[in-house]
Amino acid sequence: MNVMKIHPFLQGFYSLTLFLLLILTLIGACSTGPANLRTEAVAVDSVFMELFSPDSGGITGADGIFSIPLPDGSSVFLTGDCFLGVVKDGSRDISTKMLNNSMIVVNPGRTEARAIYVGTWDDPETLFKPVQKRGSTDWYWPGHGFYQDSSLYVFALHMYVDTSLVTISEKDPAEMDKVDEMSETQWSFAVAGIDILRYSYPDLRFIGSDPVEHTYGSGIHFGNCVFEDGEYIYFFGTRNDPDGSNVYVARTGRQNNAYHSNWEFRTGNGWVDDHILASPLELDMSVSEQFSIFRMRDKYVLLTHGKMTRDIFTYTSDYPYKDFSNKTFIYRSPEPDSTNNLFAYNALAHPQYMDGDRLLVSYCLNSFRVRDVFEDADNYRARFIRVPLSMIDPSFAGYRPGFRLAMAQMAVAGGDPEANLKKAAEMIETAAGNG
Repeated sequence: MNVMKIHPFLQGFYSLTLFLLLILTLIGACSTGPANLRTEAVAVDSVFMELFSPDSGGITGADGIFSIPLPDGSSVFLTGDCFLGVVKDGSRDISTKMLNNSMIVVNPGRTEARAIYVGTWDDPETLFKPVQKRGSTDWYWPGHGFYQDSSLYVFALHMYVDTSLVTISEKDPAEMDKVDEMSETQWSFAVAGIDILRYSYPDLRFIGSDPVEHTYGSGIHFGNCVFEDGEYIYFFGTRNDPDGSNVYVARTGRQNNAYHSNWEFRTGNGWVDDHILASPLELDMSVSEQFSIFRMRDKYVLLTHGKMTRDIFTYTSDYPYKDFSNKTFIYRSPEPDSTNNLFAYNALAHPQYMDGDRLLVSYCLNSFRVRDVFEDADNYRARFIRVPLSMIDPSFAGYRPGFRLAMAQMAVAGGDPEANLKKAAEMIETAAGNG
């Protein structure tokens, strides 16, 4: 059939029908797995444990572990401080270079975790770096992010070494090695500001960055959790207040093309333009720096480690920005530690990887003694567990994954099928990115 001769009305119907078929194909391909009802307790996820942190050829250890689903069914995981190189007999060589950040892309089949960094495997470099403001000491620690407008947006804390916090080693400088030098600056970091980085999709090419406006003066680390819901994108952050580490909420319209600006901030009663007036969520615990908020059925779930504890908790709410309650203990990290140096932190949820009624959750492990992460590589590798949804809220029992179907109407250009199909493909990509 010569499509060029179809009546404009029929051509519009043809394009819309193809659009809906493509949406069904794309979303169906991203289905979260078999609809198995499971009620067992929390268990280790062996697939992701084997996929992440190989002994060679990829990132052998990292923290961060934020994930962002992409339209093709893959996910990009953002890491903070990380290592490449070879793990031999369970140990890292002390000459192994530590990078400040990287990306790991997990393919749709969950069979490959591809590390993205600068340089070569033998001589790697940190993936994204800020404009240097204080000599060569500045770096980025990535936060969470989101996919929108055919681009990947990543929050990044602009860090620097605060020399007043450096711990001088008691060793003779002539006897110090690289690990001793790292130990001196392990806790000497400070935050200069927050940027949003942009990457093109699907090649993940860096496009540019923008400083987040009007926010860091309050000391809130916005961007440690991002959640899209309805017409808004919500940006969550933490601040160390006198009563503990608290969660704050900001948002902007989904159609705001300058996501680093035009925010409004949640108070106890509503939304305001002044970030100084923001007030925290009312939670009865001090939260981890990194945490997750996501939607499950008709509720919103907040998942976090208790700050400086091994315990993971959840809260639920009818809103993404207030009234979180139903505090529930989920898991205590069990890693043995005869030295009392190890600590678990920054539990994160990855709801795009639902398996029946089990939620994928990661958390990080580290040590107060830097040498521990070289002597035993497992002391600095992410853990992955599966959490039955019924533990979080009884109403989630019997959850079965599926897909959501959307109908969309687009204005078609008569006699120009190529333009119509191009526009339809762009709309499909946007719909998939929005879930």
